[in-house]
Amino acid sequence: MKPKTLVIVIVLTLISLGPDSYGQERFDEFITETSPEDRAQLQTDYMKESLSLTRDQETKIQDVNLKYAGKIQEAYEAPTKRQQKLKAMQAINVQKEAELKLILSPDQYVIYEKNKEAMKEKIKARAKEKESEN
Repeated sequence: MKPKTLVIVIVLTLISLGPDSYGQERFDEFITETSPEDRAQLQTDYMKESLSLTRDQETKIQDVNLKYAGKIQEAYEAPTKRQQKLKAMQAINVQKEAELKLILSPDQYVIYEKNKEAMKEKIKARAKEKESEN
């Protein structure tokens, strides 16, 4: 997996983990340094590679990723408290997941969920490691 693609997967997974300083720093850095279009393309590229998407699926996934990357950007930039932003982004993620489930085959969705869970575990391990260093 390309380093930048790995970063997008990590950051998007951070949204579903909840707030912590390590995750928040990475997320803030990533969201300010990339555009919604860039994030959508990185997500689509990762999904194309890891899920063997068909051309039709790739087009639909790109549209969904772009739609929700924009919504995440809006939620991030909203003049609300961090907890409210996080809740909004988690709700957006739930909506996105529902749309993805309609596009992916059952087997692809299982792989997608497994990949997400594996990434969550890696993030938690990194956060623990960083916490123990301090």
